[in-house]
Amino acid sequence: MTRPGIIDDSQRLNVEAARQSASSAGSDLRLSALIELAVFMALFIFVDYAFGTGDRFWSIAPHPLWAVVILLSVQYGTSAGLIAAIACSIAILSGHLPEQNVDQDYYDYLLYVGWRPILWMLTGLFLGELRRRQLVQNAELRASLAQTELREETLSKAYASTMERVHFLERQIATQAQTVLTVFRAAQNVERLEVGDVITGIESLVEEILAPNKFSVFVPSRNNFDALVSHGWETPTEFSRQIAGGSDLYSCLLTERRILMVTRKDDAAILGDDAIIAIPVQNSATGEILAVIRIEEIDFDKLNSSLLINANLVRQWLSNAFAKAETYENSVWVSNDGARRAVVSSQLWPSLSEWLIQVCRRNGLTLWQLDICNTEASIAIEEALRVTDQIARGFSRELRNTDLVFQRDGRDNGTIISILLLGTNQEGVEIVRGKLKNILRNNSDKTICDLTIATRSVVMPTQGKPAP
Repeated sequence: MTRPGIIDDSQRLNVEAARQSASSAGSDLRLSALIELAVFMALFIFVDYAFGTGDRFWSIAPHPLWAVVILLSVQYGTSAGLIAAIACSIAILSGHLPEQNVDQDYYDYLLYVGWRPILWMLTGLFLGELRRRQLVQNAELRASLAQTELREETLSKAYASTMERVHFLERQIATQAQTVLTVFRAAQNVERLEVGDVITGIESLVEEILAPNKFSVFVPSRNNFDALVSHGWETPTEFSRQIAGGSDLYSCLLTERRILMVTRKDDAAILGDDAIIAIPVQNSATGEILAVIRIEEIDFDKLNSSLLINANLVRQWLSNAFAKAETYENSVWVSNDGARRAVVSSQLWPSLSEWLIQVCRRNGLTLWQLDICNTEASIAIEEALRVTDQIARGFSRELRNTDLVFQRDGRDNGTIISILLLGTNQEGVEIVRGKLKNILRNNSDKTICDLTIATRSVVMPTQGKPAP
């Protein structure tokens, strides 16, 4: 969005010019005043020579030049008034002056001749100052008006700009809310517990975050990468459906394991004509490449640094999803009844165990807890955690679908596995404990043989509360 400027330079210059005009109003001599004065003087002298006697109408009172002095003083201010008084004085004194009377001394005659120029000077100064003060006030009012108009226009433009920004943000928030929703739905497709389900969900995640027009997803197949998903292709053979094992792209993906982008000169030579960007997706835990995302077509305005950042985001997201899915698959076993079982993470132990206690209390069910402990500290806690899956798989034959197996961190009395038995009486618990103890003793791994089993009653129906 292009945001318009609030105040342009021309508006600032207009206000500044109004301020300068206010400070110099009435004191500067305008060209029009000089032109008018010259016209009046020329007309006065012409009339005197044409129709007068050459004495500059000395005997007429009031003298015609009073109009020139008063007019210029009232119209243009002090400077023009004084110039007009000087010009009129020169004009009247340059004609035929009256003769000195015998009863007049030199000073009386000088006063008689100069009283009009003196009055013209005083009149020009007095009226000019009045006019100058009026001009200054008018200029100050104009400057204040210009400042007010500028402030009003500034506020108006600022308001319009703010409202435009608000509308833009509203549209952006609405778009982002929809984008977040679609990304969340796409993330749900990859946050699966099966590696195959994660691969299937790649298409929706790439479509929502990177928004390419055409892309494909490749998976390892022998010594090649074969296309599993082709999104937006007009024909099945529009682009190559295999990344050959002997190609430079295949070697670069396996060795360097980095994102290749056509904007880089070296990467463009490796990608060839089919790909704009290639994203290797690997298991963050093992480093094994499980998929390759190849974008064949995308809008030009999206081909920027943000695309690379989003591609890294997708890559890390999928890498973590693959690692979680593979960890789950490695921890899952199939019990005798064909159900898939898994060890529950230790992070869920506090909340889930407390929830089960509340359920058993409300429904009058018994709840027993069997703890597999490393009480003698014969092995390190890390080593005991390593064999958790092996122990849980061995216990799978003796446990029901309602029995939950939790992985523990070993901090609570060396407990590495906790088993919660729901709805089992004490006799049944002892039978299960004996079978599990035999499994531990008969295991060929010495670290497992040294583990012990502790039994604790958590909830008894007769108590109606957790057992001590």
